[in-house]
Amino acid sequence: MKMKAATWVFTFIMAALLSTNAAYSQQHMQQQHMSQQMQQMQEMSQRMNQMNDRIHMMNQHMTRMMEKAGDQQMRNQFQQMHRMGEQVGLMLGNMKNAAERCNMIMQDQQMMREGDMQQEMNRVREHLQQMTGQMEETVKSMERVTQRLRERHSQPGGASSGNQ
Repeated sequence: MKMKAATWVFTFIMAALLSTNAAYSQQHMQQQHMSQQMQQMQEMSQRMNQMNDRIHMMNQHMTRMMEKAGDQQMRNQFQQMHRMGEQVGLMLGNMKNAAERCNMIMQDQQMMREGDMQQEMNRVREHLQQMTGQMEETVKSMERVTQRLRERHSQPGGASSGNQ
């Protein structure tokens, strides 16, 4: 009888240890997942900052080009690119604010306790990442357009020489 009791106690202790280990393992995996998400959010924020810097530099260049332009048409083109750059910069700022809010919500353990809430916030984060990628493509396109305007402006016979 003592052997059965000892076996039962041993089995109970082992089951409790395994259960505790499984819970710890699950909690550790959740923490790892949360850490990965936080890192992704930080990287997204850094990308947005870099794009904002690029837009700012592009706008400064457009301002200088507007001042140097020899004719009104070129000034208007530079001005339109400058205005579009300003708007894209505002969009990036709004996206960054939304990403920061998303990050704050995802760190709120009480809000994220429900599985459905976690899934929806993960979707929001994924959409923000996709939008960041699309904004990156937009900025690249704007940089190419700016480069073409710059080249056209500096060509012999272009607007800067007054021959148009």
